[in-house]
Amino acid sequence: MKEKLNLLLENIKKDLIFMAHEVEDAIFKALKALEKQDRKLAEEVIEVDEKIDKEEVNIEEQILSLLVLQQPVAVDLRFIVGALKMNTDLERIGDHAVNIAQIALKLMGESYIKPLKDIPAMGKIVRSMLHDAVHAFINQNADLAREVCARDDEVDNLNRRVREEVLEILDKKKDKIEQGFHLINVAHELERVADLTTNLGEEVVFMREAKIIRHGLGS
Repeated sequence: MKEKLNLLLENIKKDLIFMAHEVEDAIFKALKALEKQDRKLAEEVIEVDEKIDKEEVNIEEQILSLLVLQQPVAVDLRFIVGALKMNTDLERIGDHAVNIAQIALKLMGESYIKPLKDIPAMGKIVRSMLHDAVHAFINQNADLAREVCARDDEVDNLNRRVREEVLEILDKKKDKIEQGFHLINVAHELERVADLTTNLGEEVVFMREAKIIRHGLGS
């Protein structure tokens, strides 16, 4: 019975890792589509979303089936609870990648009102957070997971800077209001991805240490 449970848990872990890599790639392509005004990349992100959605449903079904048939306890149960939350958060990150890709399509052919410096910087931090969160999950490394959570403040600060700088520019370029708000929305999408990635780090800590560190608890 234990061997079967371990096999099922390992399959869920592998599927989550695969999904995380798909989502990380979607974020990369969406930002590159915005930066390079690459229609093909933007469309690829939108097309892969259905695949990510199906993976999320498949993983959820595996988890629910395991809960019913295997009745895991202790460490295994913590893993399952954390995996269920991670699955949802990864799918949502995929949705944010699609939102960025759709904005990239809307801005095709336009000259940007400001150099895309802070948004790519946000993207780099967010992708490194996601990458490290996945490694923390693979290795059950609570220290690395906490480091991921700590980087969220950097993204929040850049999000504020993008919003403030764009609004300042729009005071002088009112004909660019629509583009300005699209760029603000991209920064907001990345800020939400950072929040969701922070959730992933928190779930790893929960799996490893049985500690809930949301809202500063148990940290």
